[in-house]
Amino acid sequence: MKNKLSTVFVRCVHTPSYEQIANKFRFLPREKTTTISQLDNYKVGEQVILNGWLLNKTKQLNKNLQFNKIRDINGDEIQIVDTLNCLKNRKMEDVIQITGKIQLKQKGKISASSIEKEIKLDKLQVLNASNEIPIQLSNVVEYPNEYRFLELRKRIQSRNYLWKRYEMIKFIRTELDLKNFIEIETPYLFKSTPEGASEFLVPTRQFNKSNNKVKMYALPQSPQQYKQLLMSSGINRYFQIAKCFRDEDLRKDRQPEFTQLDIENSFINDPNDIIQLIDDLIIKIWTRFSYKKKLKLLTWNDELKQFENLLESSLNSLYKMKYNYAMETYGIDKPDLRAPNLKIINLKNILLDLPPNKQNKQFPDIEIIVLRNAFDNKEVEESYNTRWSQILENPSNYNYRKPIVVAIQNETDKINWYKHCSDIFDISSDETNASHILNKSLKLNIGDIICCSTRQPNGKIFENPTPLGRLRQLVLESDIGSKLYFETPNDVSEWVIDFPLFNPVEKESTEKLDYPIYEENQLTSTHHPFTMANIDDISDKLLNAQNKIDKILETRGMHYDLVINGMEIGGGSIRIHDSELQEYIFKEILKVNNYEAKFGHLLKAFQMGTPPHGGIALGIDRLSTIICGVKSIRDVIAFPKNSIGSDLMVGSPSEVPDDTLARYKLQSQKE
Repeated sequence: MKNKLSTVFVRCVHTPSYEQIANKFRFLPREKTTTISQLDNYKVGEQVILNGWLLNKTKQLNKNLQFNKIRDINGDEIQIVDTLNCLKNRKMEDVIQITGKIQLKQKGKISASSIEKEIKLDKLQVLNASNEIPIQLSNVVEYPNEYRFLELRKRIQSRNYLWKRYEMIKFIRTELDLKNFIEIETPYLFKSTPEGASEFLVPTRQFNKSNNKVKMYALPQSPQQYKQLLMSSGINRYFQIAKCFRDEDLRKDRQPEFTQLDIENSFINDPNDIIQLIDDLIIKIWTRFSYKKKLKLLTWNDELKQFENLLESSLNSLYKMKYNYAMETYGIDKPDLRAPNLKIINLKNILLDLPPNKQNKQFPDIEIIVLRNAFDNKEVEESYNTRWSQILENPSNYNYRKPIVVAIQNETDKINWYKHCSDIFDISSDETNASHILNKSLKLNIGDIICCSTRQPNGKIFENPTPLGRLRQLVLESDIGSKLYFETPNDVSEWVIDFPLFNPVEKESTEKLDYPIYEENQLTSTHHPFTMANIDDISDKLLNAQNKIDKILETRGMHYDLVINGMEIGGGSIRIHDSELQEYIFKEILKVNNYEAKFGHLLKAFQMGTPPHGGIALGIDRLSTIICGVKSIRDVIAFPKNSIGSDLMVGSPSEVPDDTLARYKLQSQKE
């Protein structure tokens, strides 16, 4: 349960005295001070000067003997002994400079500590007094967002995450520099273009005089178009640690502003050129920075059906999984392969003549996933409800329909589980034989859970994740699921390749549907509209004007995603550099209105000698999350937004006065 704190500040503002201000600046300069980690360089009895914060409330043994601790600028702590009443009336988190002598800690005077030395105070100077808030927050499990600065100060581990992130970025820069990449900053003020997610817009005081509409910048969702223009500019190898912005729904691995490693390389036509570059970089990053040195970076060897340690084996590349296989086997395009054998089974592979889904002909396939030994087979009902019901059966956990979940609690359930699924499939015409085949194949036991749902046919799975793919994700994100089904404690990585170049466009709905509904004859790019098609699919699927939508949807893109522990760390592709092909996709496939105005700058560059090129973007926040061994990217960002995109510490986003809006010819509207 999170601790909550509500604070109302009532302050009497008065003019401070000169001495009050001046005393806060009368302290010895930093070069005359030391830190706790450097005390081994001093002898017992030597005088030292430390800067830092009072760690606790002062403990008073008698009127002439008090104890506290100081936390220095590095987050290290040491006990301070006061016989001069310097600590009297001092508060937790007062900023202080102390002068004192090193002495050995006297046993029995205070609770045991790993620090054998202590400082006997000669002088204490308060550089800034704290209020009562740190004391009120001293026992919280999770700091309120508005006191993030206090959390970073008090919890050394939080600052260590930022240090590790910094060291990793510094290492990345060095590695790419050695490979002759050049770091180039691209503009933050861009133009609004249809690239996928919603944009953050920045109004200007410029207007279109013909219609009196305000002109706006858009903050970049990525430097995608600028980096392609850099390839046209003759830059051979580019990278950037880039800030990006997307106005999306938030979750634990997403923020409205985020940082990515952006890479682009010219004169390449093979995805493996970029994949190998990233494989080498990722392996080196894990070797240096993994939060537990014993933690290994594994990949899956599908031929041998076993994990391979990338840091030790002869393998120098990650497992490449095709999109269709990922969707058919794991129900999601970013499967967590720490549980490689927790697979989804298409019932047509067991019952060849199984009738299709009764509810929706566009989602004909019936599939199941079995959670083996999921609950205690002695206290079955209580055990199932305690462990699983809220995870598996909460409709809000799913985008569309909730899977049918059957807990095998007795012998009858083992035999007749399929009867709970009668709304979607029917084997009554040959029930005796069909049920025998199903049960012989599945070998269910009391304590298992079998989950059933529907999906689109093989090769045409665009609902991502599928209901069972989402269920599998929920299972593995839970403590009990990870304990039961992970086959390694290590990090597991893979590439997902051969994505469809396009997806059908889902209709928006104000109510929750059981199945997605697609707009007729409308397609969207799976990655972005600049992704190159697989050469083998161009002539018969993409460029044939007589093709139907379903044929175009079979076109594969030269797109690749890096996945670690079920988290998409990054994605990239070989890009289109031919202006005619790019125009064809804009006009004939995506039906982009007025594409010349939106993307004319790229098309012009393509017409003037842009070389073949490709690249990738890796999420620094997500990568740091795994490297540091934490669950949320908020832990590795200095000042993250909360779940609704607000920064309560500074109060953003904030309202803007009407007179300010008027300068941009904007006005507030009521919903």
